[in-house]
Amino acid sequence: NAAPATPPSRSASLALAASLGYMSLNPFTRQREKREEKLEAKLEELKAAQAAPPLSAPMADPAPASAWTPGREVDYEAEDMNKYLPASAQVEQAAPTWQSRPTNYYEPPSRAWQCVSKLQSGFMIGGALGGAFGFLYGTFAAIKYKHVLYLPIAVLQAGGAFGFFLACGTVIRCEEPPLA
Repeated sequence: NAAPATPPSRSASLALAASLGYMSLNPFTRQREKREEKLEAKLEELKAAQAAPPLSAPMADPAPASAWTPGREVDYEAEDMNKYLPASAQVEQAAPTWQSRPTNYYEPPSRAWQCVSKLQSGFMIGGALGGAFGFLYGTFAAIKYKHVLYLPIAVLQAGGAFGFFLACGTVIRCEEPPLA
């Protein structure tokens, strides 16, 4: 059994082509060939270095005493953790102050804001519910009529309609609390 023939290296094939008189018309070919020859020489050096037995190197110093070891307890209270903070965070800063007047009683939001909040939440809930039903119907219609634009149209129409009616239903229940 003969060993399989290995293809010639790139530099060997280039040398053969040059010896036979083949020349490239590309001006950058020679530059590329030089780079390839350098890379092949470097590759050979690396292969030779890997094949050589490693030199016995002296052992590095053991870990310093400050390094963590598995049985050693670390006292985090004694260590200054501020060294890990940026310089801007190490400066003493005043506590934030509030500019509003202090009040001792709760002032509820006005009736208008309560109604707007109810209108908004009613529209969002109705829009979500209507969008879900619109998605179901739009999927059915898009498959039945083989037209994909039925889907977003149905979602938007049903969501808008449900949202509008649910918003109206919650707003009509906006009442002023009875005065006691």
